[in-house]
Amino acid sequence: MEFFLMFSYLCFSTVIIVQASSCSPPSFPANFLFGTASSSYQFEGAYLSDGKGLNNWDVFTHTPGKILDGTNGDIAVDHYHRYQVLKDRVVTLSAQTIDLLNNFRVLLEDVGLMEDLGVNSYRFSISWARILPKGRFGGINLAGIDYYNKMIDALLHKGIQPFVTLTHYDIPQELEDRYGAWLSPEIQ
Repeated sequence: MEFFLMFSYLCFSTVIIVQASSCSPPSFPANFLFGTASSSYQFEGAYLSDGKGLNNWDVFTHTPGKILDGTNGDIAVDHYHRYQVLKDRVVTLSAQTIDLLNNFRVLLEDVGLMEDLGVNSYRFSISWARILPKGRFGGINLAGIDYYNKMIDALLHKGIQPFVTLTHYDIPQELEDRYGAWLSPEIQ
């Protein structure tokens, strides 16, 4: 059986993909999940786009001396914005067609790659600063809700089971400032 090991440098994640032609049916149960994974901060980019607030990683990586080479996740792999390139190419289509494409605007390119790889699951984390920019001290960012809803819809449309990680050490900066993050009993 052949295994391919893919390293994603920008996302700091490792994905093992088994070549489908080399797997015999009895090798894996029918419900076995082959998948990929990402972390919102390391993957989405869109630092302050569409109402997203600051999170603890935004502040930490922008503090001089904290990251040796000064890199940060402001752009990352730009998962959040990748759909715009595709959307701009279809401006000659009807408004109805563009509206339909907008329903699956998130991950058009990335979900297609996942489908081509033959994965059937995707684990991703939610940036709470994208949904609740000020934590519990502000409103809900509907653009953030819309982003994740469309991502889940696009995955399901391609037969890829979404798995949501509720927290991947990403917290709105407002909560970090007030409570010192997740370890505070006031935030739990």
